[in-house]
Amino acid sequence: MRLGDYRYLMKWTGATGLMDHIGKRLTIRLHEASGGYRDIVGILESPSTLRHKDGREITFSQNEIAIYREIIPLSKSAGRGAPLSIRIVELEKLLNSTWSATEQIMHGQWLLRASGKYTMRANSVLPQGAPPFGEPEKHIDEAIKDVITFYADRNLEPIFHLPLPLYQELFNYLLVNGWKEKLRVQVQVIDIPVSEINSDLVLEVSTICNPEWLLVQGDEKLLDLMDKTQSRYYILKKQNTALAVLRAGIHEDWAVISRLFVKPEYRGLKFSQELMHLVFRDLRLAGITKAALQVDVSNEAAIALYKSLGFRKHHEYSYVIQSSET
Repeated sequence: MRLGDYRYLMKWTGATGLMDHIGKRLTIRLHEASGGYRDIVGILESPSTLRHKDGREITFSQNEIAIYREIIPLSKSAGRGAPLSIRIVELEKLLNSTWSATEQIMHGQWLLRASGKYTMRANSVLPQGAPPFGEPEKHIDEAIKDVITFYADRNLEPIFHLPLPLYQELFNYLLVNGWKEKLRVQVQVIDIPVSEINSDLVLEVSTICNPEWLLVQGDEKLLDLMDKTQSRYYILKKQNTALAVLRAGIHEDWAVISRLFVKPEYRGLKFSQELMHLVFRDLRLAGITKAALQVDVSNEAAIALYKSLGFRKHHEYSYVIQSSET
């Protein structure tokens, strides 16, 4: 089975097709009597049972199956996104792990995050279960009400963080019910290249966020979030003058690039490119082989920069907020 392929049950006789997948992790879309669909995910233990990761046994009838596919584990390369690919969920979990919210609560397979009023990622709902709705613990309408209450109790705006195209149906459902898109973001990945670079600039590296870094970036309000996870902080200097800074959140052999900032008076001089090349070299020396970043889809200049460095699009996600008229 190729990654991303679907196999339709009608192409097999009896349980032959499913029997070939015993012991593998599958996502199965089932017909509902009402005419809709529901999705289940787990390890296939028999032609009619899945074992969910929380230990629950899920039973189903083969007659209910619309489509199914095997979930392929994330490879050792940065990879590429694909519709309904588990790689999207795994990469979103990685991004979350390097920008971890102060408060995180599971609602079924929805991750509700709250961290005060700073950053949408740390103050939004991230679905992590099977599409179309990401497996909240209640019916979708009740689950949305719970989200609204959760954020109202914390004096925050309710926001959904929806990886696409994985949760396109949930995105559409929210828009039909009066929500609206606030921001669209592109996630990019790269297998960090091995390259030599000759530079007269100095790259200072620290595993803690020091005052000099903060003086350039002005991120004091985010310090608690940034320091919750293992990170590397970079300052690009020329003759002891700070030109630009960058943060790399570290998780296993991944680096998540964020907070790239060049002082206004030094912009347009290609210091961003030089900083990134020097950071790549440092990360490879530290045993980090893959990197990811997030960029507003409307930021054409940044997208062009990252493309020139070798980054490629993995997927997009949307921040969806409750309309004031809802």
